[in-house]
Amino acid sequence: MKNHGRNLVLLKQELGKKMNFKMKISLVLTFFALFQLSANTVLSQDKIEFDVKEVQLQKVLDEIESQSDYSFFYNVNEIDVARKISYSAKKENIENVLKNLSDIAHFNFVFNGKQIVLTKKEQFSSNPVSMQSVVNGVVKDDGGYPLPGANILVKGTTIGATTDFDGNFTIEVPADKNILVISYVGFKTTEVDITGKNTIDIQLEAAAAQLDDVVLVGSRGKPRTDVNRPVPVDVVEAKELALTGQTDLGQQIQFSSPSFNSAKYGVNGTTNYAEPATLKGMSPDQSLVLINGKRRHQFSTLNLNVSPGLGTIVTDINSIPSGALSRIEVLRDGGAAQYGSDAISGIINLNLNKSVGEGTYIGTAGIHKEGDGVTFKHSINYGFGLGKEGSYLNTTLEMFTFSGTNRSDTYTGRIYPVTPDDYDQTGPTPDFPYDTANPREDRGYYPQGDVVVGNYGSNENDTYQAFYNAGLPIGTKDWKLYSFGGVSRKDILAYGFFRAPSNFGNSALGIFPDGFVPELPGSSVDVSTVVGVDRVTREGWNYDLSLSYGRNYLDLFANNTVNPSMGTASPTEFKVGRYDFRQTIGEFNMSKALSETFNLAFGTQYRTDRFLLKQGSPESFEVGPLATEGKAIGSSARPGIADIDENDLSRSNFAMYVDVEKDFSEKLLVAAAVRYENYSDFGGNLSGKLAGRYKLTENLALRGSYNRGFRAPSVAQIGNRVNTSTVQNDVIVITKQVSSDDPRLAQLGVKDPEAEISNNYNVGVTAKLLGGKLLFTADAFRIDINDRIVITERLDTGDFPAVAALFPEASEIRFFTNAISTKTTGVDIVAAYKERFSEKSNFSGSLALTLNQTEVVSQQAAPAELTAGGDPDFKLLGEVATQLIEVAQPRYKLLASLNYNTGRFGFIGRMTHFGEVQAASGGLSLEDPNVIESDSGDRLVQVFSDKALVDLSISFRFSDNFTWSIGSNNIFDTYPDKWNNTRDGAIGQASNYSSGQIPYSRNSNQFGFNGAYYYTSLNINF
Repeated sequence: MKNHGRNLVLLKQELGKKMNFKMKISLVLTFFALFQLSANTVLSQDKIEFDVKEVQLQKVLDEIESQSDYSFFYNVNEIDVARKISYSAKKENIENVLKNLSDIAHFNFVFNGKQIVLTKKEQFSSNPVSMQSVVNGVVKDDGGYPLPGANILVKGTTIGATTDFDGNFTIEVPADKNILVISYVGFKTTEVDITGKNTIDIQLEAAAAQLDDVVLVGSRGKPRTDVNRPVPVDVVEAKELALTGQTDLGQQIQFSSPSFNSAKYGVNGTTNYAEPATLKGMSPDQSLVLINGKRRHQFSTLNLNVSPGLGTIVTDINSIPSGALSRIEVLRDGGAAQYGSDAISGIINLNLNKSVGEGTYIGTAGIHKEGDGVTFKHSINYGFGLGKEGSYLNTTLEMFTFSGTNRSDTYTGRIYPVTPDDYDQTGPTPDFPYDTANPREDRGYYPQGDVVVGNYGSNENDTYQAFYNAGLPIGTKDWKLYSFGGVSRKDILAYGFFRAPSNFGNSALGIFPDGFVPELPGSSVDVSTVVGVDRVTREGWNYDLSLSYGRNYLDLFANNTVNPSMGTASPTEFKVGRYDFRQTIGEFNMSKALSETFNLAFGTQYRTDRFLLKQGSPESFEVGPLATEGKAIGSSARPGIADIDENDLSRSNFAMYVDVEKDFSEKLLVAAAVRYENYSDFGGNLSGKLAGRYKLTENLALRGSYNRGFRAPSVAQIGNRVNTSTVQNDVIVITKQVSSDDPRLAQLGVKDPEAEISNNYNVGVTAKLLGGKLLFTADAFRIDINDRIVITERLDTGDFPAVAALFPEASEIRFFTNAISTKTTGVDIVAAYKERFSEKSNFSGSLALTLNQTEVVSQQAAPAELTAGGDPDFKLLGEVATQLIEVAQPRYKLLASLNYNTGRFGFIGRMTHFGEVQAASGGLSLEDPNVIESDSGDRLVQVFSDKALVDLSISFRFSDNFTWSIGSNNIFDTYPDKWNNTRDGAIGQASNYSSGQIPYSRNSNQFGFNGAYYYTSLNINF
């Protein structure tokens, strides 16, 4: 590209001897445009549409900017932007629009990346002017890099020039003029006195950067900036995600968006394989994930362990490579009326990169302070052209490996039986294979003193991902074929609780005489693709027809464990089974700007969801001969999916929607949407949305919205029916999950789950202050959910005769039902500031705060048929599950970041403050100041205090193509509070501490428990 610029200058100098000045400038502009066009395989993917009559050129240019990724720059003395024109564009390529406008408004245009330079078509006076001299120069930015396409004007004249690819220019100046005016988009216009100078070197100072982003999510009308949107949206560019120093996408968003929360878990069921991610402290399945505006399929497995999101199914954010993204958009407002079920608390839209001819490699290596958790990540992205203007194929490959961490404390529990008399036997026998009454001391397997037996930490992880994003014009320029998707495989190694030899029910001493820690490998595979065509008719209608397919399956295994009921005949490795979820979506959307102020969109969607359970190896669920002696059934730590529990459940959904947006004036915008959906299993539902924005001034606006939304029960919630192994008061218990299609539930008065209904209210203010340097938004919200779907408390069949009669094979059961109503209230505040101190130093800072509180406001009574003969006051949602909804996630989160660049150096500081959380456990005392009373007689609630994490990083830019960074996340090595592990006085040790195996709560989580992390990364652009 730079050689093009040098050749252009040499050619211009050679031809200058034979051509007049006007001819030379015209030739330069022509060559500049041709070379710029050849250097950019794709100038625009945007289709421009408007119809104006006698409108100022300025408004037309603004409209083009709003519908594209381009921005204009020009000299107001040269381009008559007040000139009124009439023109109609019917979804045309931006170049064609500009060609037609240039004839009407008499200007030349040149593409420079995402900037369009406008110069006057008739630049020079026809009257001869006495020329003083020829001035040569170069224009650079404050970092010393050339600015191609900068505009140079002789002040007081229409004489001008444009810099080439190396920032060079040549201009002839009249004898009576000595001031040049230099301008460039994003930089301050500068005047230079050239008296007595034939060569000048100009460095432009950057102007205040644009703080508010243009987005489309939350509106099917035209893109708008934050001040102009009726609903709140956080926008995080891909570069900002990378600057967090986090390696997976979930954690990158966690430390970028205040309302988003995602924490890593250990020894906690399926949260080991897909992290629960939430918005506004609500449930993981009450937010919707989109990619390029299309619904993303969910994970295949329910979270049935005691943690936030109990009973829900998540969308696995980490199955998407962060290197494939251009940016994310987080809609902090209900969107069910526009995008369908699940969008109660908001939407996360992931925009894929579609650049061409550009590549990026990011390599990262890191380690935790404790010496574990070694991390390596390689990400490479490159975009190809497909031989047609407007085509692109952007590809991403990522590989991530993490060695795992372990934060278990010294084990304080019992390991071996004290004497053979515990089992009324004499040794050695298969059930007591020791030659001594003191096995620990005499066998020497566990050294006397401190010993760690558990493995509680972030799980070992090997991830491989490949994604693509493609577009190809077909036939006429009105048609485009597009497709995107990818494949992701995650191999996770999780762990279970230590099975001590002293625990008779879960031991197999003939195989593991010294006990064992189960190893729980799992392989999660995601596959997705979207194929579609869109077309813009001459009348301006935009058609979009697409077909999507997404699938996740999780293969689970249990190794280094046994089926205790099989005794010494048990294998030590098991296949637990497969969970499988598949989704297919056919979608047709239409939209049109019926006028400059009114936009209409409508469409239809047909979706099928399919949930499958496939059995594990027979030994993983077999009832062995020792079951009658009290030995546990199934592979310990993870019982297998039995043949009778296999399932294949499908349902379909048909939806229609209408979405309108109307600017009643320059101040007042109103948007409305309505959507009807009909499910094959539980019928129809209607949702709606009304939103508005009113500008008090150009930079100050009020906004508000009301949403009536819903969330349909997932097919996994309806069809799951497997056993789970959990720890209750330090005792391992196996519970049967009853699927909603089991006819026995109806006999107990339990109705099939129906859609939960939400009413979402939002009101806010937006402002741009200090000349656009400071952007401020504040939004208050309230979300009421009726008939919320939850998984019930465990019902001990021994306490409920009616249940025992129908489920004789189970000791405990639980199921899904619409049991409660909740209320969530809060406020989100975001402020961002950017400033340039000098030519070589700039600063940006942001402060974001979310406050939220969720309360269970009512609960339905348990059916009389279910409680017959038992406790009539039994609550379907118990105290622990209520706490998981109300207090297990931080009620506030504060993000503060500072970014300072000077020369080639960049410095980033970030502080994230997480509010306190709570969790219940037995074995505590009210004499502990961190413990509060519980409604339950046998449990108390421990408060885990608020904490702040500080991240720091330094980067050095060797060149435009090479940047090296070093940094630390959680540099002060902050950990959450531990479970109470004291045994002194009246303060008892928390049973959830599990004798040191689980020092940090796995039932509530703020930010993980790995401590300080140090990393280095290399960014290469090519």
